[in-house]
Amino acid sequence: MIKIHFLGVRGSTPCCDSRYSQYGGHTSCVLVEANDQLYIFDAGSGIINASAIGLNHPDKLTNLFFSHVHLDHMMGLPFYFPFWKPDHHINIHAGSLARYGGIESFLKRILCEPLFPVPFTAFPAQIVCSDFVAGHEHIFGAVSISTFELNHPNGAVAYRLNFNGKSVCYVTDHEHGDNANRDGLIEFIRGTDVFIYDSSYDDNNYANYKGWGHSTWQEALRLGNDAQVVKTAIFHHDPHNTDEKMVDVEAAVLAFSEKGFVTRQGMVLTI
Repeated sequence: MIKIHFLGVRGSTPCCDSRYSQYGGHTSCVLVEANDQLYIFDAGSGIINASAIGLNHPDKLTNLFFSHVHLDHMMGLPFYFPFWKPDHHINIHAGSLARYGGIESFLKRILCEPLFPVPFTAFPAQIVCSDFVAGHEHIFGAVSISTFELNHPNGAVAYRLNFNGKSVCYVTDHEHGDNANRDGLIEFIRGTDVFIYDSSYDDNNYANYKGWGHSTWQEALRLGNDAQVVKTAIFHHDPHNTDEKMVDVEAAVLAFSEKGFVTRQGMVLTI
């Protein structure tokens, strides 16, 4: 069984007022339970809602994977409570930071005074940081996680978690348009059960955001169709899209393809 928790589905910045209560305002964080282990993808503000699951996990082990470390994808990291428990083990993986000294060096530079009162090196948990090159496959017993390079400023990485013949793909912060890259991405996600994709914009306004490193919900559904995925999850919603706007997006998605759905904060899927 694979269980997917959508803990943060917003892009760029948290959205906190009542206009965002239906779809949620926390930034990117998806927690996947597979083979009795925890795998967290990104540490946006939504990761605070992963704390209860992490604290109660019997193995006290979390594998955290960064797509990249732009602020909206890492701002919640110190508020994942297992970081403050000395008996918890947290493995942090990143694949787009070699040119910047690697993930451990980055976190040491960011999580320190005056930005944060406790230095990363003083977090009580037992933390191991590791860097990889996109294309690498991680093996965790019966679970494998493969990786793919995305088109985003400063780099980003997509993940495909495979377990017991089922899979989920986490593909966010990617700008479509390169046919060679698109063909490779289609093969990467082919046949997956749940394809989570950066859908910040739509085809009608996409031209206004060229070079920003994001995509559209229509492209999400086109990719899903071309790759014969089972379900396509519309993710990383534009912070300008209030609940009223997202209702319209959701209706358009369902009209476009019965295989698409719009993610909401707190949504849980079981494969």
